[in-house]
Amino acid sequence: MVGLQEYITSPHNPSIKRIKMLHHKKYRDVYRQYLVEGVKMVKEAVEQGESIWALVAARGFDLLGFKEQLDVDMDGLKVLRVEDKLFSSISDTQTPQGIMAVVNKKEYSLEELFSKPSFFIAVLDQIRDPGNLGTIIRTLDAAGGDGVVLLKGCTDPYSPKVVRSTMGSIFRVPIYEVDDHIAFFKALIQAKVHILVSHLHGSNLFEWPGGYDKIALVIGNESEGVRQEICRFASSLVKIPMPGSAESLNASVAAGILIYEVLRKSRQLGP
Repeated sequence: MVGLQEYITSPHNPSIKRIKMLHHKKYRDVYRQYLVEGVKMVKEAVEQGESIWALVAARGFDLLGFKEQLDVDMDGLKVLRVEDKLFSSISDTQTPQGIMAVVNKKEYSLEELFSKPSFFIAVLDQIRDPGNLGTIIRTLDAAGGDGVVLLKGCTDPYSPKVVRSTMGSIFRVPIYEVDDHIAFFKALIQAKVHILVSHLHGSNLFEWPGGYDKIALVIGNESEGVRQEICRFASSLVKIPMPGSAESLNASVAAGILIYEVLRKSRQLGP
């Protein structure tokens, strides 16, 4: 036996209805849960000890084989076994792998973060493309950053497309969602954080000296950049030099360059 199994055949089952609701941000916020789909992502969620409300497996999925791949015991997890056709109806992918998990969101405290002697966070202003957001979260994870702050107007970090594009980083990177961005930036200043803003008229990123203990890197969306009302809180304005002919960079590519330059100068990576 694998977990506490419940067999479901009806689309009207309350658990199935709940899973369908989690495809919408409103209910992800209400239930404080989100969906993770696919063998690799679900395996990572289980092994990293995420709080899982239920695993959902298609009838044709080799659950015993999946269990054998794990480095941890999953016998305590609730498992919903559903007909293959029913699984396809609740999946967000065109070619479902037959396994998903309903994961409880983690709670993170900005006050706790601000009290640390040093940290590096990325603050995202109106990043609306799910692929860009997921890639930025993944990049910050790779760089060893301490969290991503999403200002109001960003796409939902727990949407299936964003979760997929993080490739598991959603489990490791603290995500903070902020409604009042003015109060947030005032709190950064109060905590003596160096606010580094990516800006079209900033100075050369590679001439920025770095060396600060607390850094908040602010990145705006590709078409509009960071809002002017936020730029007035900046400790430094920087831009990525572009001697070629392209007018702009993809938001996640620009974020990658910015994140690694901050990391290089703050933590002395590499030569």
